[in-house]
Amino acid sequence: LTNFALIKHEDILMKVFDEVLYTANEVLQEFQLGKERGILPDADWSWMRVLEIESEQEVHLFERLTERLGLGESACLSFAANRNMKILTDDLDTRNYAQRLGVSVSGTIGVLVLPIKKGIISLAEGNKLLVAMVENGYYSPYKTLDSLL
Repeated sequence: LTNFALIKHEDILMKVFDEVLYTANEVLQEFQLGKERGILPDADWSWMRVLEIESEQEVHLFERLTERLGLGESACLSFAANRNMKILTDDLDTRNYAQRLGVSVSGTIGVLVLPIKKGIISLAEGNKLLVAMVENGYYSPYKTLDSLL
């Protein structure tokens, strides 16, 4: 969310995921804290569906994960593992835990490629978004998205 918010293109996520993207209250609270501290810009995430930790299995995994990960990452990974969902994160520790739990992971690069493949934006537009993200502090393993398509 952060990389798209920093370049004021959270709308790309809404278009790519057909307005069906799940998050946790913990993620939105972390984002709000970043906004209050002046680190993150204002962004509209009201279109996202907010999930709550419900089952005993989710609670147990959430509690285990919070020993090593942030609350937002822990909640989302708990949902993904228990509800057979994919997780979107660039956080290396979260990605490692997801792999151990058998949860499919994608990150900013994967999400940037999707709107190009779906014809929502052009490759040139995708590369401009990537450059803007890098200028805002995102570390990208790719200079362009060209080789990924």
